[in-house]
Amino acid sequence: MAKTQRNKRNRKGKNKTKNQKRTIKNKKQAKFFLDLLNHAYKCITSSYHDLFDKEDYLLLPYLKTGFSRGWKVLNDKNIIKEIKCNTLCMTVSILNSTLGKRKKLCDLNPLQKLYLFFISYLVEDGDLSQKEVSLKHALYKIDLRIMEKQKDLEKYTKKGDNRNIKKCIKYIENQEKHKQQLIESDGENKEGVSSAFKLDVCNNVDCEYLHEYQMEKGQKYSESYSKFCLNITELFKGVVWLNMCQKFGKIQNPYKVSINSNKLNLNLNIRKSINQVDIVFLPDDMMYSSDLFYENHTLDRLRKEKVKAKESYWVYNSINTRTNKLIKRGISQLENKHYIVAHMRIDDGPDYRAPYDTKAKIIYENLSNFEKGIGKLPILKDISKQIKNIGGHDKYDLQENIENSITLHWLYMHRDQLVDYIREFVV
Repeated sequence: MAKTQRNKRNRKGKNKTKNQKRTIKNKKQAKFFLDLLNHAYKCITSSYHDLFDKEDYLLLPYLKTGFSRGWKVLNDKNIIKEIKCNTLCMTVSILNSTLGKRKKLCDLNPLQKLYLFFISYLVEDGDLSQKEVSLKHALYKIDLRIMEKQKDLEKYTKKGDNRNIKKCIKYIENQEKHKQQLIESDGENKEGVSSAFKLDVCNNVDCEYLHEYQMEKGQKYSESYSKFCLNITELFKGVVWLNMCQKFGKIQNPYKVSINSNKLNLNLNIRKSINQVDIVFLPDDMMYSSDLFYENHTLDRLRKEKVKAKESYWVYNSINTRTNKLIKRGISQLENKHYIVAHMRIDDGPDYRAPYDTKAKIIYENLSNFEKGIGKLPILKDISKQIKNIGGHDKYDLQENIENSITLHWLYMHRDQLVDYIREFVV
């Protein structure tokens, strides 16, 4: 009997030791990723203070789930990688393409995995965009609007700016009125404040709404997720900054990236990169419809007829370095894979009232110069840290500088999404 009890105690002791070891391992792993996030935050804000501490190890399961989800999103051919909360469309397309070439999730380094985490959270989700926040969170957002406008009212009162004082008072009164009608109708009457219910993953209040289940687990959870949500955009941009420094700045150790560095020079010549990466250029509507962009042979005549009938579309994919001509390919001829997609917008001259044919000719000439490599060529010059007013608040931001741009937007998507994208956004 005594021996049986000793065996039970031993097994209990071993299990306890296993649990303790697992907890220690998890805390070490959490510290590893939280330290990276702290450095990313400090790099984008030029702060010397850590955002996360050892108590935030509770975020580890959430981060690891995000790594796996982000990997699935990146490789899902049905999802266009349109990442919210940033204006770095070419930069993030480059990062997406770089990571998309990896065969397995385990081939990625820790910094790249953190980028995947943000992909899992920030990529446009059709179902999520139709969802609304709760009445409690909508009321909180209205309260924040009122508080911000009250600050403006104090500022204008000190200046004696009567015109803006009246505007602020009217806005505050309207918000208070609509807030009261919301409360009295239990959220049914949304007149004047329906935007407060719209879900925006970049907004810290909406972020907290999406993580309400986790935050209600306890005080520690609430504090950790609040830190994450309050700084979601800065953390994402800091991780992008470190990844770009690693890829183009050749700084393999992210901790060697100075928090005081404000600009990363890239000098990426877009024309020279065409044959080096999987990239397609989408013509704009004028390029699809004008005869100037079709040669006088059967295939091109057929291409134009197909475009006019909205049956099929072509894109520019690679450049013939012997003839200095961009190569046209029907979308169905492209390989079955993801591409960096550049939505073209070539300068059509200074006079917006110019005739259609005049504009088409200017676009054609500018495209020809790009093909030949003459004149001012598009270059991703650099990305830099800035402070920008976003939603009425000064926020730390990253800006990409594309000189002599010939594009409107950059994305990362699978070949099979191109036709739908062209029909919705181009023609």
